[in-house]
Amino acid sequence: MGSVTVMGPPLPLDGLRAQLLDRPALPALSPQRYARTHSLYESASDQRPRLQSWLAAELPPRIPGREPVRIVGVGVGDGSVDAPLAAALAADGRRVHYTGVEPHPPSAAEFINRLDALDLATLTPAVVVEEFTDYDAGPPADLVHFVHSLYYVADLSAALDHALGMIKPGGLLVAAIAPLLPLCVLTELLCPWAGRKPWFAEDVHAQLGLRGLSSKTETRTIVGHLDAREALSDSLGRGEAVLDFLIGARSRALEPESREWLLDYLREISLPGRPGLLPHPVDVIVTRVP
Repeated sequence: MGSVTVMGPPLPLDGLRAQLLDRPALPALSPQRYARTHSLYESASDQRPRLQSWLAAELPPRIPGREPVRIVGVGVGDGSVDAPLAAALAADGRRVHYTGVEPHPPSAAEFINRLDALDLATLTPAVVVEEFTDYDAGPPADLVHFVHSLYYVADLSAALDHALGMIKPGGLLVAAIAPLLPLCVLTELLCPWAGRKPWFAEDVHAQLGLRGLSSKTETRTIVGHLDAREALSDSLGRGEAVLDFLIGARSRALEPESREWLLDYLREISLPGRPGLLPHPVDVIVTRVP
């Protein structure tokens, strides 16, 4: 008698993909919904404080002996990641010119207020309210960084070339961007990208390789954890905001069966024995510009 293969139920992600075939894209988040869900999502994860601490501890020693230090942050949002870095760079009286490029005016205002509130005599903050592709940095920078902002650029190659062109020899290009691991696989699947390709850490590495910069690049993976337990227990209530930001869309528009596949997938990728506690990694890619 021949062997018989018994097929188990499809994996949650496969089931979700099948449910979404030929369905219209989910509704995108409005700017207001994005801002609200982003705030709640960040408060549900310990990734940001881990990233803040790493940047503030690791980057200043890599820019030695230069004054003033010129920094350009791209897509700085409200400056919550930039403020600890700016303070660390300006320690011991070093002069720092720190420019944030942020196209969203309310976030740009928060950025400049946050850096001004540091009240450091040697820190000169500025903000430019425009798209990075339109920004002319002026004097060469010692550091250009993208912290969770490269996902949103239309042309990754052009954005990296623009950044590399404004960094002085020996300066740093830093990109903090998620790798295409389980959480981002879900985002890639469900976010309404409107025909635009999403970028992840693997894409940045590929572009740096094309420019012969792989040998000048090091990567540190910082693994935080996202608490999505409320998304599992109350996905249309308390947990909806975290779920919305995670998939970059209005999750309540999902069909009930699709929602169940989604929640099953979150359970599957949770830490062992801790349903809803999800690995939340970010790759910090640091390139020394020749």
